[in-house]
Amino acid sequence: MKRSMAFVEARRQKILETLAANPECKVQDLADAQNVSTLTIRRDLDALARRGFLKRFYGGAALAETVRRESPRQERCKHAIAARAAACIHEGDTIFINSSSTALLTLDYVKERRITTITNNGKAIHLDLDPRIKLILSGGHAQFPKEALTGEFALRNLEKVTAQKAIMGFSGVSLQGGLTTSNVDEVAINEMMLRRATEKVLVVVESRKLGRDSTFVSGELAQISHLITDSDAAPAFIEALDKRGIQVTLVEVAD
Repeated sequence: MKRSMAFVEARRQKILETLAANPECKVQDLADAQNVSTLTIRRDLDALARRGFLKRFYGGAALAETVRRESPRQERCKHAIAARAAACIHEGDTIFINSSSTALLTLDYVKERRITTITNNGKAIHLDLDPRIKLILSGGHAQFPKEALTGEFALRNLEKVTAQKAIMGFSGVSLQGGLTTSNVDEVAINEMMLRRATEKVLVVVESRKLGRDSTFVSGELAQISHLITDSDAAPAFIEALDKRGIQVTLVEVAD
């Protein structure tokens, strides 16, 4: 019987925690620590490498530089939020996903549902998705290392489609600034997805991004249908969203 995705993700999270504490780890050492085969560990390392969390070398792996700034708890937080967002996706849905890593993680938790995903997140092609998920990339100029697809080509493709739902993450969400991002090239893409979502816009962000403004405005709070965040969110901020008619879901994250 296959292990559940939650079990696999928990093991992979432990691998990242081990790598965060040690500059480099050997496959055999990780297999011994997790009490699994070296083949299982190699598969885990390959999956994590495709998602940009680590870099492989012969016989082992090292944590990617871009990941070192995020704590293991932050990673668990992202997965908890993504798993809750996945529960909002139903059979037959067409969804937008922007360049947010948390939004993209949602697809890891969509199982046994036929959906169509339209995204400008180039990292989507590295995911081991359920075969029932139809993946459509927007095309456009690829910006590395984030692998966000932007530019006129992406915009022209997105303006020709609609989706029932948009699952989107942002650098900041505040009462004054609305939905903001640190990348100017992603603004137009975010605006297009917000406009072309016909039913719901689900914003998936960690609580540390709430009440914070980034550099470039991508949208207004009024465009949000549902915010999913962790339970560390400030009660006053959540109350303010509730007064604006925005549904809020708080997820618990283990310490």
